[in-house]
Amino acid sequence: MRNSKRFSLLTVCLVWLLNTSALSGATHLYAQNLVVGVEDVSYYPYFDFAASDTSFSKSVLDKFAADMGHTISYVPLPIKQFSKWLYENNVDFKFPDNKRWQDASESDSHATYFSNSVLYLRAGTIVLARNKDKPAVFFKNLGMVTGFYPTLWIDKIAKKRVSLLDDTSPKVLVKHLVNEIVDGIDIDIAVANHYLKELNANEQLVYSSKLTQEVFGHQLSTIKYPEIIEQFNQWLAKNPEYLKTLKQQFAIPEVLPNKVQLH
Repeated sequence: MRNSKRFSLLTVCLVWLLNTSALSGATHLYAQNLVVGVEDVSYYPYFDFAASDTSFSKSVLDKFAADMGHTISYVPLPIKQFSKWLYENNVDFKFPDNKRWQDASESDSHATYFSNSVLYLRAGTIVLARNKDKPAVFFKNLGMVTGFYPTLWIDKIAKKRVSLLDDTSPKVLVKHLVNEIVDGIDIDIAVANHYLKELNANEQLVYSSKLTQEVFGHQLSTIKYPEIIEQFNQWLAKNPEYLKTLKQQFAIPEVLPNKVQLH
């Protein structure tokens, strides 16, 4: 009987040690500094990591890190090298990212893991309200952020039907639109309205009703830490009200995850 009790006590101690080791290992696995590559451009309210003010993306990532016990470091990187960030720079994650932006040659040589979408955005062409119903032939000059890919215009640009005017500043692009230097700009409506307000311009900006639009998501990506991506997905699923409130705080419109919208 005494030996039986001694055996039981040893068993309990062994189980306790194993559980302690497992917990310690989990802490080591998940509590870490997340180095996130971000776009070196002001695209407020979605992101502006070079500024001291916060943004939607920074608020989301900071809260995720805090809730999960991580720390987080942001590394602003040039957009023109976007497809190479995870492979040629010392970063663990990239945000924002999207599967459709992945370079085919890189996807063949590296497995990239993408999170669920943090939010959805509407890709389209912003115009002055009075030009909302202008046909496609109206557009001769298009403004776009330097480094962004003109997905919806690539054929017309290749055929020289549309000229592309790019700039690193969305605010400059909005100013060009207001002054009618360009006929439209390919940036998000929340971004356009933010900089329109800064310019104190007496104009209303809307999406063109005659041009193709797409809906896409902002995702977190990595080639190193798929387990963190899974953790992030679980966190997103548990915090829909927080994300909804944050979008309202930053005046970001609610966009449903439709595939393609044609007008």
